[in-house]
Amino acid sequence: MTGSGKRSLAEFWEKNHHKLVNFVRTKLDDASHMDSEDIVQDVILNLLDRPDLMKPIANLTAYVFRALRNKIIDEYRKPANRTESLDEPDRNELSLYDIIPDLKYEPQNAYSREQLRNQIYAAISNLPQQQKQVIMETEFNEVSFKELEKQLNIPMGTLLARKHRGLKTIKKQLDHLKEEHNALFSI
Repeated sequence: MTGSGKRSLAEFWEKNHHKLVNFVRTKLDDASHMDSEDIVQDVILNLLDRPDLMKPIANLTAYVFRALRNKIIDEYRKPANRTESLDEPDRNELSLYDIIPDLKYEPQNAYSREQLRNQIYAAISNLPQQQKQVIMETEFNEVSFKELEKQLNIPMGTLLARKHRGLKTIKKQLDHLKEEHNALFSI
Protein backbone atom coordinates (compact mmCIF):
# COMPACT_ATOMS: atom_id res chain seq x y z
CA MET A 1 0.00 0.00 0.00
CA THR A 2 1.35 3.40 -0.90
CA GLY A 3 1.90 6.26 1.53
CA SER A 4 -1.27 8.05 0.42
CA GLY A 5 -3.21 4.79 0.71
CA LYS A 6 -2.00 4.33 4.29
CA ARG A 7 -2.92 7.92 5.09
CA SER A 8 -6.43 7.43 3.73
CA LEU A 9 -6.74 4.20 5.71
CA ALA A 10 -5.60 6.03 8.86
CA GLU A 11 -8.22 8.74 8.26
CA PHE A 12 -10.82 6.05 7.62
CA TRP A 13 -9.82 4.36 10.89
CA GLU A 14 -10.12 7.60 12.87
CA LYS A 15 -13.58 8.37 11.48
CA ASN A 16 -15.09 4.88 11.48
CA HIS A 17 -13.42 2.90 14.27
CA HIS A 18 -16.43 2.92 16.60
CA LYS A 19 -18.82 2.23 13.75
CA LEU A 20 -16.79 -0.83 12.71
CA VAL A 21 -16.58 -2.21 16.23
CA ASN A 22 -20.32 -1.72 16.75
CA PHE A 23 -21.02 -3.45 13.43
CA VAL A 24 -19.02 -6.49 14.53
CA ARG A 25 -20.66 -6.47 17.98
CA THR A 26 -24.11 -6.68 16.42
CA LYS A 27 -23.04 -9.73 14.43
CA LEU A 28 -21.38 -11.44 17.42
CA ASP A 29 -24.04 -10.90 20.06
CA ASP A 30 -24.05 -14.56 21.14
CA ALA A 31 -20.32 -15.24 20.75
CA SER A 32 -18.69 -13.90 23.87
CA HIS A 33 -15.39 -15.67 23.14
CA MET A 34 -14.79 -13.42 20.16
CA ASP A 35 -13.75 -9.86 20.78
CA SER A 36 -15.10 -7.43 18.21
CA GLU A 37 -12.19 -5.04 18.72
CA ASP A 38 -9.73 -7.82 17.87
CA ILE A 39 -11.60 -8.71 14.70
CA VAL A 40 -11.67 -5.10 13.50
CA GLN A 41 -7.98 -4.65 14.24
CA ASP A 42 -7.13 -7.88 12.47
CA VAL A 43 -8.98 -6.76 9.32
CA ILE A 44 -7.28 -3.34 9.35
CA LEU A 45 -3.88 -4.98 9.91
CA ASN A 46 -4.50 -7.26 6.93
CA LEU A 47 -5.29 -4.18 4.87
CA LEU A 48 -2.00 -2.61 5.89
CA ASP A 49 -0.09 -5.78 5.03
CA ARG A 50 -1.85 -6.09 1.68
CA PRO A 51 0.61 -6.05 -1.19
CA ASP A 52 0.35 -3.12 -3.56
CA LEU A 53 -2.02 -4.06 -6.32
CA MET A 54 -2.33 -2.29 -9.62
CA LYS A 55 -5.79 -1.04 -8.75
CA PRO A 56 -6.39 0.85 -5.51
CA ILE A 57 -9.48 0.04 -3.48
CA ALA A 58 -12.34 1.96 -5.08
CA ASN A 59 -14.69 2.03 -2.09
CA LEU A 60 -12.73 1.56 1.13
CA THR A 61 -15.83 1.47 3.34
CA ALA A 62 -17.48 -1.31 1.35
CA TYR A 63 -14.21 -3.22 1.19
CA VAL A 64 -13.68 -3.05 4.97
CA PHE A 65 -17.26 -4.05 5.82
CA ARG A 66 -17.06 -7.00 3.40
CA ALA A 67 -13.74 -8.03 4.97
CA LEU A 68 -15.34 -7.80 8.43
CA ARG A 69 -18.26 -9.98 7.34
CA ASN A 70 -15.86 -12.57 5.94
CA LYS A 71 -13.76 -12.52 9.12
CA ILE A 72 -16.88 -13.02 11.27
CA ILE A 73 -17.91 -15.98 9.10
CA ASP A 74 -14.41 -17.43 9.48
CA GLU A 75 -14.65 -17.06 13.27
CA TYR A 76 -17.95 -18.94 13.34
CA ARG A 77 -16.51 -21.72 11.18
CA LYS A 78 -13.62 -22.36 13.55
CA PRO A 79 -14.18 -25.41 15.73
CA ALA A 80 -15.36 -24.39 19.17
CA ASN A 81 -13.27 -25.25 22.20
CA ARG A 82 -14.87 -28.24 23.84
CA THR A 83 -15.52 -27.80 27.54
CA GLU A 84 -15.75 -30.64 30.01
CA SER A 85 -18.50 -30.87 32.54
CA LEU A 86 -17.52 -31.60 36.11
CA ASP A 87 -20.63 -33.72 36.49
CA GLU A 88 -20.36 -35.86 33.35
CA PRO A 89 -18.93 -39.30 34.20
CA ASP A 90 -16.16 -40.83 32.10
CA ARG A 91 -15.87 -44.49 31.04
CA ASN A 92 -14.93 -45.47 34.61
CA GLU A 93 -18.11 -43.83 35.92
CA LEU A 94 -16.05 -41.11 37.63
CA SER A 95 -16.73 -37.45 37.17
CA LEU A 96 -13.95 -34.85 37.10
CA TYR A 97 -15.17 -33.68 40.51
CA ASP A 98 -14.66 -37.23 41.89
CA ILE A 99 -11.09 -37.24 40.60
CA ILE A 100 -10.17 -33.68 41.60
CA PRO A 101 -12.53 -32.50 44.32
CA ASP A 102 -12.63 -28.80 45.14
CA LEU A 103 -12.14 -28.83 48.89
CA LYS A 104 -11.93 -25.07 49.11
CA TYR A 105 -15.67 -24.68 49.58
CA GLU A 106 -16.28 -27.44 52.09
CA PRO A 107 -17.22 -25.95 55.48
CA GLN A 108 -15.20 -28.45 57.49
CA ASN A 109 -11.99 -27.57 55.64
CA ALA A 110 -12.70 -23.84 55.90
CA TYR A 111 -13.16 -24.23 59.66
CA SER A 112 -9.95 -26.29 59.93
CA ARG A 113 -7.96 -23.71 57.96
CA GLU A 114 -9.35 -20.92 60.14
CA GLN A 115 -8.39 -22.82 63.31
CA LEU A 116 -4.91 -23.50 61.95
CA ARG A 117 -4.49 -19.83 60.99
CA ASN A 118 -5.52 -18.74 64.51
CA GLN A 119 -3.07 -21.17 66.11
CA ILE A 120 -0.24 -19.93 63.88
CA TYR A 121 -1.02 -16.31 64.78
CA ALA A 122 -1.13 -17.26 68.46
CA ALA A 123 2.24 -19.01 68.14
CA ILE A 124 3.72 -15.92 66.47
CA SER A 125 2.34 -13.63 69.16
CA ASN A 126 3.96 -15.80 71.86
CA LEU A 127 7.43 -15.31 70.37
CA PRO A 128 9.94 -12.89 71.90
CA GLN A 129 9.52 -9.38 70.47
CA GLN A 130 12.75 -9.47 68.43
CA GLN A 131 11.86 -12.75 66.67
CA LYS A 132 8.26 -11.69 66.15
CA GLN A 133 9.35 -8.39 64.60
CA VAL A 134 11.62 -10.08 62.03
CA ILE A 135 8.95 -12.63 61.06
CA MET A 136 6.21 -10.01 60.81
CA GLU A 137 8.34 -7.65 58.69
CA THR A 138 9.74 -10.28 56.31
CA GLU A 139 6.71 -12.55 55.93
CA PHE A 140 3.69 -10.27 56.31
CA ASN A 141 4.99 -6.83 55.32
CA GLU A 142 7.33 -8.22 52.62
CA VAL A 143 10.30 -6.19 53.79
CA SER A 144 13.61 -7.57 52.54
CA PHE A 145 16.38 -8.41 54.96
CA LYS A 146 18.52 -5.63 53.45
CA GLU A 147 15.81 -3.05 54.11
CA LEU A 148 15.22 -4.41 57.61
CA GLU A 149 18.96 -4.32 58.31
CA LYS A 150 19.01 -0.59 57.41
CA GLN A 151 15.80 0.20 59.35
CA LEU A 152 16.80 -1.52 62.57
CA ASN A 153 20.57 -1.05 62.25
CA ILE A 154 21.07 -4.74 63.10
CA PRO A 155 23.42 -7.06 61.14
CA MET A 156 21.72 -9.33 58.60
CA GLY A 157 23.15 -12.46 60.23
CA THR A 158 21.43 -11.54 63.49
CA LEU A 159 18.12 -10.98 61.68
CA LEU A 160 18.41 -14.31 59.88
CA ALA A 161 19.18 -16.09 63.15
CA ARG A 162 16.18 -14.46 64.88
CA LYS A 163 13.86 -15.52 62.08
CA HIS A 164 15.24 -19.05 62.08
CA ARG A 165 14.81 -19.39 65.85
CA GLY A 166 11.30 -17.94 65.65
CA LEU A 167 10.19 -20.30 62.89
CA LYS A 168 11.73 -23.23 64.73
CA THR A 169 9.77 -22.29 67.87
CA ILE A 170 6.53 -21.95 65.90
CA LYS A 171 7.09 -25.31 64.24
CA LYS A 172 7.73 -26.96 67.61
CA GLN A 173 4.56 -25.40 69.09
CA LEU A 174 2.44 -26.56 66.16
CA ASP A 175 4.04 -29.97 65.65
CA HIS A 176 1.02 -31.74 67.14
CA LEU A 177 -1.13 -30.32 64.34
CA LYS A 178 0.91 -31.99 61.62
CA GLU A 179 -1.06 -35.24 61.69
CA GLU A 180 -4.44 -33.50 61.94
CA HIS A 181 -3.80 -30.98 59.19
CA ASN A 182 -1.33 -32.87 57.01
CA ALA A 183 -2.83 -31.55 53.78
CA LEU A 184 -2.97 -27.97 55.06
CA PHE A 185 0.25 -27.84 57.08
CA SER A 186 3.41 -26.93 55.18
CA ILE A 187 6.01 -25.31 57.42
